[in-house]
Amino acid sequence: MPHDVDDRLTRVFREVLADPGLELHDDLTAESVPAWDSLAHVGLMFSIESEFGIVFSDTEMSGFGTVGELRRAVERKVS
Repeated sequence: MPHDVDDRLTRVFREVLADPGLELHDDLTAESVPAWDSLAHVGLMFSIESEFGIVFSDTEMSGFGTVGELRRAVERKVS
């Protein structure tokens, strides 16, 4: 995984979830982060789209089960 994608995703997650110490890993899920509720998820998706200049389909927006799945999708879209 490109280091730049990881750094930028981490920054977006920390800003949107207001958690400056949040550490991302591929197995991380919304259920394991208290601030990551459905409203925060929408904010994350739109912020990631804006950060990377990409667009997720409606199916993609709700279909990521883990941060790893999301990260791989971002990498595919920006490559």
